[in-house]
Amino acid sequence: MDIKSKIKEEDITNLAQELIRIPSDEIAGEQEVCEYLSDILKSLGMKVRLQEVLPKRPNIIAEVLGGNNGKSIMFNGHIDTVPIGNIEKWNTDPYKAIIKDNKLFGRGATDMKGSIASMIIAIKYIMNNVENFNGKIIFTGVMAEETTGLGTQKVLEENIKTDMAIVGEPSDEKIYRAHKGTIWFNIFTYGKLEHSSESDTESNNAIINMMRLIEEINKISKELEGKNNSLVGHPSINVGLIEGGTKQNMIADSCKVSIDRRILPEEEPNEILDELRVRFDNLRLIDNRLKFNIEKDTIREAVEVSESEPIVQEVKRAVNKILNINPIVSGMKATTDMSILVNQGNIPSVIYGPGFIKQAHTIDEFIEVERLVESSQVYAEVLVNILTNN
Repeated sequence: MDIKSKIKEEDITNLAQELIRIPSDEIAGEQEVCEYLSDILKSLGMKVRLQEVLPKRPNIIAEVLGGNNGKSIMFNGHIDTVPIGNIEKWNTDPYKAIIKDNKLFGRGATDMKGSIASMIIAIKYIMNNVENFNGKIIFTGVMAEETTGLGTQKVLEENIKTDMAIVGEPSDEKIYRAHKGTIWFNIFTYGKLEHSSESDTESNNAIINMMRLIEEINKISKELEGKNNSLVGHPSINVGLIEGGTKQNMIADSCKVSIDRRILPEEEPNEILDELRVRFDNLRLIDNRLKFNIEKDTIREAVEVSESEPIVQEVKRAVNKILNINPIVSGMKATTDMSILVNQGNIPSVIYGPGFIKQAHTIDEFIEVERLVESSQVYAEVLVNILTNN
């Protein structure tokens, strides 16, 4: 089967452009993208349904069944994007999806509407060129990956059964079988509200109290650099937001910081928070004015699958055949829905998709057209091997 000659660049770029031209951030929602994809997937002969998750924010689930005794494979990709930010900083309109110098520009080009297009054109190849295949192809286009992962969690509630999955996040020309997890949490400190003219070293200022905790967080950050996972590197901690006080002439009685802690597959989120409380409690032994509270916001788990998993080996083989390279199998520093599929759904999964993560979420986001074509060809090769050789 001549995959390279039959998967056309124009088909992929046309679809990717149309997807980019439909805004689908948290405000716009994913409804319009789902409806557009629904028509395309139905035209391929797939059974399609929209799964309501939140108002105007559905998932799209499409399936096609071949023979009853074959393997099943899921393509998982998110159809939401991050916001465009300040449009005046863009040199290209984020929703015009122009192609210039063999690069497709626009919000979601890399993360990850380009990959969605590559997946669907690979499925189209199978439907048009493989008359009798075994097993099942499942496509899940999910909402809210950029925030909570709620979309993929809701897909699992449908009790969909599959033997393996590919998550199409940009993988930097590598195959990722692991990634870090994320804990988002808030820290609150408290003080005594007074007139600023009363301020001295005995004052109980919530912002000063928070500074002491941030100093401890900086110490923890340096310690984390000494821990290492061979696939995903070291964990990290970041103070992302801070707010506190009422006015500059008032001693602050409250302060809040929002923290992002990236975790390794071998770390346990609740243990991390418990250890942090112990560190802060030790500081309070020195100064009993230091009152604090830690509240969990969102936890997204880390994940790791064995390199011996069939899906890892299938993607390695396909990359080698299509691109004539031996791909690096590694881990991703970011967090994706792969952890939900593996840890909650018990679905062996791998991350492989076009583009580079450094281009995601940026001003003038782009993806090289060549990467879209290569990924679609690899996806098609994976499908052919799984659906015709078992």
